[in-house]
Amino acid sequence: YRLPTEAEWEYACRAGSKTAYGWGNDIDCSKANYSTNTLKSSECVSYAKGRGLEPDQPSPVKSYAPNAFGLYDMNGNVWEWCQDWYAPYDVNKTTNPTGPESGSDKVDKVRRGGSWYGAGQRCRSGNRNFSHFANRYQTTGFRLVKEIK
Repeated sequence: YRLPTEAEWEYACRAGSKTAYGWGNDIDCSKANYSTNTLKSSECVSYAKGRGLEPDQPSPVKSYAPNAFGLYDMNGNVWEWCQDWYAPYDVNKTTNPTGPESGSDKVDKVRRGGSWYGAGQRCRSGNRNFSHFANRYQTTGFRLVKEIK
């Protein structure tokens, strides 16, 4: 088992879609756990509480519908660590790029997916983020890839 590369993560998140989010181009609090400056609109708070969820914290896995590949929480809930070190994209690599051998000062790792604490725009399938690899946050988690040989 290992962390996904950034390219693998985005492929899994998009699940064949070409839209901003796995379900379309508009953010929707019935489809992902996200926030705007941690103060959700009353509609989103009502939706979360009506389903027994707390609006300003991570939701249990499977609280929202899966994407077309059957994967849960790819957009929102918690940022997810990727294997790649962070660096600006290499526009010449288009087939499963794996990122640089080292990151900016070899400390920043890529995070993808957005979180319950950030704005909906940060949950877009193509949005990138990074953080020092040793940092730990309530807003960040991980998912593993199992290689099939």
